[in-house]
Amino acid sequence: MSIQSIKTMQADERGFMLDCDKLRCLFRKKGSISGNHSHEVNEILYLIQGEAELTVDGETETIVAPVRVDLPAGTWHTVVALTDIILLEDRPL
Repeated sequence: MSIQSIKTMQADERGFMLDCDKLRCLFRKKGSISGNHSHEVNEILYLIQGEAELTVDGETETIVAPVRVDLPAGTWHTVVALTDIILLEDRPL
């Protein structure tokens, strides 16, 4: 058995992000915004808890946990937490 601490990658007024190897675990506060951005690799988002507004390439939709969102590489997206949310981000290392 091996037990290790999990590194906090980022923490600010929006919440915090944990480094879980291939996964990133984001805890976001209600009203926080993960600004419009894209990644060079495919990404899968898992909304584990809460409700969020997701804008992908200019199209906005409300998503409610539990839900999976597949984003191809280069897809511009924004996430607005409508409640406190827990979001897992899965993308290649």
